[in-house]
Amino acid sequence: MSAAAPTLVELFGQPGAGKRTLVRAAASHAKTKADLTAAWRRLPALAKAHLFGRTALDGACLIAATRLAIGARLNRGDSLFRLARLVIKSHWVRAQKDPLLLEEAHLQDLWSIFYSADRTGPDPRLLAPLIRCLYRGVEAQIVFLDADARSAFDRIRGRSHGKSRLDRLSDTDLQGRLAATAQLPYRIIDAARLANVEVETLDASRPIAANAGRLVAMVQQLEASAASRS
Repeated sequence: MSAAAPTLVELFGQPGAGKRTLVRAAASHAKTKADLTAAWRRLPALAKAHLFGRTALDGACLIAATRLAIGARLNRGDSLFRLARLVIKSHWVRAQKDPLLLEEAHLQDLWSIFYSADRTGPDPRLLAPLIRCLYRGVEAQIVFLDADARSAFDRIRGRSHGKSRLDRLSDTDLQGRLAATAQLPYRIIDAARLANVEVETLDASRPIAANAGRLVAMVQQLEASAASRS
């Protein structure tokens, strides 16, 4: 009998959509980004080297990442570094045995890659092959938190420990960047759908308890589905 596929419920959306707030509300039901980061830090150097080796042998993902970098003109060092790290991260996620509930995973990393390259209108058809590779072998459910620009602005300005580059902007610059990147999440979601990754949209303005309950249900459904296929 084969092992059950890793399960991942991934929140995605414009900065300020409320992803961290929702994960905190449902975190007891799955590993979070903080758990995943702590596990990586504890991982022995030899195990990390093995993971890097598996990434280097993943020709399909490396080709898809290279084609995306060329086609989308991701020619800035920061973007290319983030892209390489994303491919490695996909193997780390694939190696997990416990269910994952992540507020920042593959699609949010792609948002950061395009943001840092100042490319806010990627072609979903160019992006879809890489997304297909990133989620290969994973029972994944994308939760797209759809938030309007005003709500996103208010949340970013209201948080006290924000680490996003947007947190450091003035009000005028923040409004400008949110407007400039408004379509980027939708392009990435279109690409995920083209890659046949499950996507469900949640209204970010709904009560936190209601959306958190839906997240918990998704984690449980994915676990059951993965177990039934093992």
